[in-house]
Amino acid sequence: MLNFIKRKYDYFIGFTALVAFALLLIENSAYVRPYAFLIGEINLTVTLIFVSDILLRFFAARDKKTHLSRNWLDLIVFIPFIQLIRGLENTAAFVIIRQIVIILILLSRIRKSTRLLNLLSLKPAQMMIATFAFAIGVGAVLLMLPVATRTGVRTSLTDALFTATSATCVTGLTVKDTAVHFSLFGQIVILALIQVGGLGIMTFSVSMALIMGKNMDMKQQVVMSDILDESSLARVKHMVTYILKMTLFCEAAGAALLFASWIGRTGGVVKTAYYSVFHAVSAFCNAGFSTFSNNLVRFHDDVSTNLVICALIVVGGLGFTVIKDLHDNLNIRFDFSIRRKVKLKMHTKVAVLMSAALIILGAAAFYLLEKDALFAGYDLKGRVLSSLFQSVTARTAGFNTCSIAGLSGTSLLVMMILMFIGGSPGSTAGGVKTTTVSVLLSTIISEFQGKDNTEIFRRTISPALIKKAMIIFSVSSILVVAFAAGLLMVEHKQFLPVVFESVSAFGTVGLSADLTQALSGRGKLLITVLMFIGRLGPLTVGYAFLRRHRQPRYEYARENLAIG
Repeated sequence: MLNFIKRKYDYFIGFTALVAFALLLIENSAYVRPYAFLIGEINLTVTLIFVSDILLRFFAARDKKTHLSRNWLDLIVFIPFIQLIRGLENTAAFVIIRQIVIILILLSRIRKSTRLLNLLSLKPAQMMIATFAFAIGVGAVLLMLPVATRTGVRTSLTDALFTATSATCVTGLTVKDTAVHFSLFGQIVILALIQVGGLGIMTFSVSMALIMGKNMDMKQQVVMSDILDESSLARVKHMVTYILKMTLFCEAAGAALLFASWIGRTGGVVKTAYYSVFHAVSAFCNAGFSTFSNNLVRFHDDVSTNLVICALIVVGGLGFTVIKDLHDNLNIRFDFSIRRKVKLKMHTKVAVLMSAALIILGAAAFYLLEKDALFAGYDLKGRVLSSLFQSVTARTAGFNTCSIAGLSGTSLLVMMILMFIGGSPGSTAGGVKTTTVSVLLSTIISEFQGKDNTEIFRRTISPALIKKAMIIFSVSSILVVAFAAGLLMVEHKQFLPVVFESVSAFGTVGLSADLTQALSGRGKLLITVLMFIGRLGPLTVGYAFLRRHRQPRYEYARENLAIG
């Protein structure tokens, strides 16, 4: 009975924290400004509930010293009472104190909200959605703080939510100029969201736990096993460690190379170092955020910048499992003590060859279509680099070295195809993925050749995998069309820029034909939702909300239907 009451009490505290977290997100919005007094009273009530909870757990603990050492961070719930000190609101430091208090309140409510998530025993798909939503909410609250902008004026809820979603979902679409609107604090928040979103929320949290010397519990191992597609729980920790090391190495190497290329061209040493780190993380995570107002247009003919950014995008877009397989095989090839033939996994072969084909074909198309148009004023080096860069960045990176709105309609169509396909599974990229398209193309070729089975690299693809690929491609197409139609209805803009924006949002690319900053509030919300779905994937969202039925033990009589 006591355990039952305790569990119900934990549910109550967790639900209260969740509501309080949502309240913190909207309390600074213009929509609820008329109810500021009521919200203040609710916040005070929530704080008192949390204080009572802390005191109750403290006095109920048998070993109070041990309890306090394990839960000392919960004491931050007392910090909001600093604001009640008489005369403090009239001091110059009050604004700064108020913002620090909000950040600490945010941390407190997140800690208590996670208790509810642990109690709910969510499925892996539901856990992914919940953690991404939490990260976006935290980012939005921080971006709404006056300290996050250069002018000290609060960013609206819609714009903060859009920016936080774009960063966490590593998209890169911006309704506010990152370089002009956001302060250093705001840019660091965006960079943190990019890193967290690029690694994946669960992967990032587990990585931080491993760094601090903590072990994964069984629930975390099961969730990570599903996310990383690892059948063995024993390999999950090893894979997470490898992902973390690989990410840090690639980003550090990219930042060092960019720093060497940009030193003396983008300001002082500290500023150049900051720009280098920001762009290296943004490129590897395929985010496309830039601290330059014109993105990377100024570097359209700079060989080192183009090659470094492209390399980071490609490595990030190939996927962690692909890079590990390539790395392992290279070690075997150059280790003469091991006499074993190098053998790549089929997934690695498909991802690498499909990515290479898309990059080469895309670059050739851009060169032929734009050499006498947008690239007419460039020399041969500039044309080649711009063509290559646009082909690579369209694979969900979002950087640009030319005006996207200035491209011809045919070039925009090519770019939309590349954006829709995206990167490879298990990567920082979005889209329907290279392997999905490879399976579908192989199925079409096999059908034309009269083969009963779909074959790739002398291996037969299972019907279940073909069915999954068809569902992903079909549902993704329907989503893009549906959101594009909704955007056309609310925005009344030209057809091509709207469709381009929709494909870019779904593919988490971040390229825009100069439409994003002109969107209305409803348009921004539509794109926000589409970015969220695009990052998680339509199947993950479907698995999270739709109940999966057991396979029936019977089947209905079969009937033919005319097709085509």
